[in-house]
Amino acid sequence: MDKVVRMLIVGVLALWSAAFASEPVQIKGRIVGERCALEGKIGDCFLAWANPMVLWTEDGDTYRIALEGGDVEQVALDKAFGREVLMEGIVEGDLIKAVKFTALNPPGKKEFFKG
Repeated sequence: MDKVVRMLIVGVLALWSAAFASEPVQIKGRIVGERCALEGKIGDCFLAWANPMVLWTEDGDTYRIALEGGDVEQVALDKAFGREVLMEGIVEGDLIKAVKFTALNPPGKKEFFKG
């Protein structure tokens, strides 16, 4: 009986964690090219290095971006390249399935880099 109870608890925990893993989360970061994130060139990422684009956080985490099942279009993501955004999506490992995002420093707003 003890073994059955343990298996039941493990099963319930697995279902519970799977249910909450599919909840969208919000992550603040910057849209940069994967190569820029790997080389640490966040403030001066070349447009030639933009493909594939990733979400880079100030903590140094990098998330590949999947545009599926949400309202995010590639054109909007392209316009946000190099900018800080608040992205909402479902995180699976190092992938974020983008549901929506908001540019935190839209074009025209001055941005200053320390350097």
